Amino acid sequence: MRAASLFLAAACLLLSVSVYPATAATSMSSLQNKLDKLSQSIVQHKKELSNAKKKEQAAKALESELKEKVTVVQSQISVLKGQIAEVQNSIGLKEQEIAVKEQQITEKEAEIADQWGDFKQHMAAMQELRDGGSVAMLSAVNDLYELLTFNEVMQDISIKDTEILDNMKNAKEALESDKLTLESQRSELQSKKADLDAQNSQMRAKQNELNSSVAAAQMSAAEAQQAQKDAQAAIESDEMNYEAVKKQIQKMIAAAAASKPTLSFTGFICPLKSYSRISSEYGWRKNPVTGVNKLHAGTDFAAPGGTPIYAAASGYVQVAGWSSGGYGNYVIIYHGKMSDGNQYSTLYGHMRSVATSAGKYVQQGEIIGYVGSTGNSTGNHLHLEVWKGGSKANAVNPRGYIPMK
Repeated sequence: MRAASLFLAAACLLLSVSVYPATAATSMSSLQNKLDKLSQSIVQHKKELSNAKKKEQAAKALESELKEKVTVVQSQISVLKGQIAEVQNSIGLKEQEIAVKEQQITEKEAEIADQWGDFKQHMAAMQELRDGGSVAMLSAVNDLYELLTFNEVMQDISIKDTEILDNMKNAKEALESDKLTLESQRSELQSKKADLDAQNSQMRAKQNELNSSVAAAQMSAAEAQQAQKDAQAAIESDEMNYEAVKKQIQKMIAAAAASKPTLSFTGFICPLKSYSRISSEYGWRKNPVTGVNKLHAGTDFAAPGGTPIYAAASGYVQVAGWSSGGYGNYVIIYHGKMSDGNQYSTLYGHMRSVATSAGKYVQQGEIIGYVGSTGNSTGNHLHLEVWKGGSKANAVNPRGYIPMK
């Protein structure tokens, strides 16, 4: 479906070119403007594609990092659950102990109540004994030994009564003290559980927050993937339109060249009046930008940025604008036949700026642009290619045709 729409766009573009021919110069200028706009559009969409890829990578990296944090938080929540369960169990045991102590206190209070009743009856009897009964008992005493024995018995009874009451009181107080200790321990456990519950609540809130962030990162990655698809589709559309316009320009140039059978030249001049050195020769090498071994189809002249570039021979400008293939700002000139009977073209790449336009006839030595470092370049220089036979497939070593130092 996308391929069909791209083909339709290219067909419409070509139709618009053929339906509105105007003058040759006007048509060529219009087509060159379209080429320039399409080149700029391709560059922009490639930037968008690159940015979308970076955004997707960043989103996926963030998602991975957040998932690791979620795993850590889940582990902490699991530990807290275990601690909470352990404390809750301890609280239950303390409550059971407190219940036992309360039962023991209740039983001890009932025992004290019973003993207190017996004690009151005993004290009443003792009171009666002191009030009169003891006199009767004394009258029955026959000697001093019996009298002393009677007195000791009365004292022992009084001490024993006091001891019984003290023991009951102490036992009850000990039970109540134990109960208070257990209640204090229960309170501490409840406080500890409250702290653990609060930590657990915070961890769960953090988990929910992280899960929301993971979802947001996933959505961001999905949006970046869609942006990549849109940018790639736009690039393919622009490139198809670009090729369609370029073919139309080439047809017009070919027609113009055919109408001038005298288009010929005797030889080339160096396109730079001065340069510092030859920085790269024609031949196989490792590309300094991509690192890939491939044929370097031209010669590189190192020169300061802004150095004027001259047409190496007279001819028609086939292309003048931006290259999506790495040349940056570049110019291609068709020169026609040289005295050896072969047709030649020259390509000038990585210009800072172009000073001519497609379809224009330029004289040998005419300025066509300025040295720069646009496209796939690592420094200011002119990349010059010589095409024997008029096409890039027949690129030859410029040293065989261009005068060099």
